[in-house]
Amino acid sequence: MSTVFYIVLVVYLLVIMSISIWSYFRTDTEVDFLAAGRSIGPLVGGAVLAATQISAGTFVGTAGRHYLAGVSWWWPWIGMWCGWLVSAFFVAPKLRRLGALTVPDYISARYGSPIAGALAGILIVVAYTIYLVAQFQAGGEIAEVVFGIRPITAMLIIVASTALYTLLGGVRSSSYIEFLQTLIMVGALLISIPVLLHHVGGGDLTLAVSRSWRFLETLDPRLVGGYYRPKELLAFAIAFGFSIAAAPYELTRFYSMRDERTVRRAIFVSIGFQLVISTCIMSIGMLMRVLFPNLPSQDQATAVMAFQALPPIVGALLLVAMLSAIMSTVNSVLLVTGAGVAHDLYGKFIKPGASQRHMVNANRVSIVILAVIPLVFALQKLGDVQGIVLEQAKFIASFFFVPIVVGLNWRRGTAKGAVAAMIGGFTACLIWTLFFQEYYFPLYGIDSVEVGVGISLLLFVIVSRMTKPHPKQNLSVFFARDSARE
Repeated sequence: MSTVFYIVLVVYLLVIMSISIWSYFRTDTEVDFLAAGRSIGPLVGGAVLAATQISAGTFVGTAGRHYLAGVSWWWPWIGMWCGWLVSAFFVAPKLRRLGALTVPDYISARYGSPIAGALAGILIVVAYTIYLVAQFQAGGEIAEVVFGIRPITAMLIIVASTALYTLLGGVRSSSYIEFLQTLIMVGALLISIPVLLHHVGGGDLTLAVSRSWRFLETLDPRLVGGYYRPKELLAFAIAFGFSIAAAPYELTRFYSMRDERTVRRAIFVSIGFQLVISTCIMSIGMLMRVLFPNLPSQDQATAVMAFQALPPIVGALLLVAMLSAIMSTVNSVLLVTGAGVAHDLYGKFIKPGASQRHMVNANRVSIVILAVIPLVFALQKLGDVQGIVLEQAKFIASFFFVPIVVGLNWRRGTAKGAVAAMIGGFTACLIWTLFFQEYYFPLYGIDSVEVGVGISLLLFVIVSRMTKPHPKQNLSVFFARDSARE
């Protein structure tokens, strides 16, 4: 297994480095580095959106939740896809029309406030540092189970390899690499399911399915029914849906696509990829509970499967797919957080007017620094991978959903309203999580994301109504049809 895995891994890394070097010689400006020269089409763009979304939280955390809770954890995907549809019809086309490079660029332009944009950049760095913790922790889990190496070693390898190809080619290299990664993920998952079913039913598909269902029902009836209460599932779906509709690491990818039509088509391609992947992940988590019902950690399910249940070549392909999922998300997060520091803070407030080459290098330096910080927290193992991802999604939804999604569709929103919404939503979500979630969620079904988004919306409307509207001419790019009717 180890020999086959290393051969597959070396080939994979050589392909990645070849794409990165090719992209490096086509990257001269910030538009090249952060938006691939606006050249990405719908198929590659859709695969990129899927690869960015399908992270360690999916391969390790989501499979682990299905191992723990069974079929019911699939329902939060519906909330996520609703978020994608909101993005497709109400967010993405307007963002692409603006032609910015980052989400804080949009915040600054929409509300006419560099301060609001800077605040958005700071919140992005904070929230996605939490997200990187989950990715690194997942890499450590896999390495420890499969190869018996220390988690810190695996984390350093992931950071070094991902940061390198991110530094070289920016969004251009990452887009084509993530297209490849999506194909690897889908292929590995589709091959793995029949192998697991063969272990259960000896080649008889119907027998394998019925035997698995009966075993899970006997082990815990909730595994094939309702492990979570409807209020809990709704809260999870809301968290993921609100988050994905306003997720900066996804929204930033829209800027690299050719035009508004390409963006919308890419979103539907992405949902198609995610539908296949989510169904496979659910099947893997539940089948692994049948084959290995007493794993010490739910997050070890996919790693144990790759090492013990699959043939060497299939297991190696799955491990590379898991590594790809982690790397694709780390890459996207590093790009958006690096841009938050370099483009949105350094380039606008510390070194305005810097040359394009200087700004590309500033992005690269920021990426290196921001890749190292989460390692410290990942080593503390603050919770299961999916739990960390879920908390991060709640924070993103709480401070970005309203100023982005509502702000793109309600022209009366103002800069002060947006600032109040971001600060208020983040603070409300944090306070509820730390002091009230444990006591009030079981009783009243009130989740921190609902509190955060609710407070954010309330403050956005009240403060916007109390402050001076943004000039109509400055909103024409976002409300072009409204302006035409007027």
